[in-house]
Amino acid sequence: MDLPTAWNLDDKSTHLSVDSSGLRVNYEGLGESYKDSGAIRANNPIPPQCKLFYFEVDIIDEGKTKIIGIGFCEKEVDLNIMPGN
Repeated sequence: MDLPTAWNLDDKSTHLSVDSSGLRVNYEGLGESYKDSGAIRANNPIPPQCKLFYFEVDIIDEGKTKIIGIGFCEKEVDLNIMPGN
């Protein structure tokens, strides 16, 4: 069973960069509207048979607008806008 262990370097918003470890993400967009959002997927999905999965995120800089969303999404979700919009 492959579990998520890092961010996916190729499945991310154009507003994001990821360091070589795959563990640190940097937002590089303007942050002026929901269309400037950045999202990223993990390197593996959480398997359905995994009944409990824990992950942790540290926010180093909340930005000017302080709008941050953390959560889960399906593969079809556009990563260049805030999920749900």
